[in-house]
This record gives sequence, C-alpha cells and structure tokens, in this order.
Amino acid sequence: MNYILEKIAALQWDYEPSFVPECIHFVQKEDLIMIKNLRSTSVHANRVVRYNKPVENIEMVFDYFEGRPFSWWVIENKELESKLSEHGMTHHDTYIGLARTLEDVNVTPERYRIENVTTKEDVCLHAKLSAEIWGYDEKNLEAAINERESYLNLPDRRGGFVLAFDEDTPVGYSSYRYSHDGDALYMTGAGVLQSHRGKGVYRKMVENRLVDAKEKGSSIAVTQARYGTSEPILRKLGFQEHGVFKQYIPDEKA
Repeated sequence: MNYILEKIAALQWDYEPSFVPECIHFVQKEDLIMIKNLRSTSVHANRVVRYNKPVENIEMVFDYFEGRPFSWWVIENKELESKLSEHGMTHHDTYIGLARTLEDVNVTPERYRIENVTTKEDVCLHAKLSAEIWGYDEKNLEAAINERESYLNLPDRRGGFVLAFDEDTPVGYSSYRYSHDGDALYMTGAGVLQSHRGKGVYRKMVENRLVDAKEKGSSIAVTQARYGTSEPILRKLGFQEHGVFKQYIPDEKA
C-alpha cells in the first residue's frame, strides 16, 4: 500500500490516544483493525477497517462483535467479498479514496458562513444535522452528541467539527482530523440538508478546511468519498482517486 493510500485508509483508525473512551474498543494490529462502540448499534460506529488475514479466519471477527451490527470496509479483495456474502453481508456502499496536495488552495466567495463547533449548543446542532441527513435514531443521536462533546475536550485533540450557515440557519456540517504526524488532513465526514444541496455549501466547507490545513503545514488532504455524492464535487476541487473502498453490512433479508 503506497503512502497516499495508507493515509486515506488511516483516517478510519488514526485517532488521538486519549480519544478512546471505555465504550469504544479497538483491535489495532498490522493485519487487523476493528472498532466496537458499546454505546451505539450503528454500522458506522462499529466497523472493520483493515483485514489482511486469511479469509478462512473471518469467524473471529463475527465473534468479536457478538451479534452487534457492524460494517466491513474492503479494499479491492474479491475473495473476501465473496466470503462476506456467504456470511450474510451485502455490499451497501462504495467510497472512493481521494487525495489532493495543498500547494494551491483558495476559497471561492459564497454567502455561507463557516463556523467551528465550540459550545455544547454547537455540538447538539452538529449532531442533529447529521441525524436529520443520515437518519440516526434517538439512541444513536445521543451517542453522537456525547462522542462529539468528549472529543472537543481531549487534551491532545487534532481535529474538530464545522457548521455551515445560510444566514442564521444551519444547513451543513463537516468534521475533520489531522494525522498523527500532521502531514495529512483527514476529511472525516460531511453532509448538507436536501434543501441546500447543489448550492455550493459543501464546496465552501471543503475550501475553508483546505486553506486551514495548508496554513498548519499539512501537505495533503485525504478522504473516503461516497460514490456519486461528494466524490464528483471533490474531483472538481482537484482531488484524485487512489483506491476504492467497499462497505459491507449485514443483509437484513439474510
């Protein structure tokens, strides 16, 4: 795996040492990285992000999650995909690993205001926006609020959360983190209300974050962009493809 693809993959597990609360269990090895969140049943919070073991050994992963729904992120491994299908998992989504250098970044003038999340009220707005956009239930919304609030209080925090406003109305959110060596900006998530999609909100949030990253001395920005949604926009902003990540989740019909 080359340097850029490694950075793209690492945005799912390269967290601050103090970030991992008691409710989040990590398995982090050279050939296996898994994350289990005891406070959430979301497949986004419980996931396998690296699996370089023999496919015959995948039962150990299912045992680890103890019946909890989880997602499995696969990077170009047809044999593993076939094995997951046999175990009742289905290809749910595709994400494109994208990256761009930060030599020439600028902000396009837009009417939207971009603000960093700093207060508990901001945290609630950020979480509620993501819940509205992605359909979280009350339990997962509460978990999202608690996790964001805890993250902002980390002594070694290297990321944060952003809100986009159309006048005084919050219409978009994003989150970000820097790699442990500071060289990469991880763009870890974003969403825009249906009413404001296609109007430059997402572009504005990305451009602001790229400028900030360049000022901090980072050399690249990386993300795993959902196929057909943010991915085309990011390509227009200079991001290039470096790999394909397939998300597998339990098949409800299985």
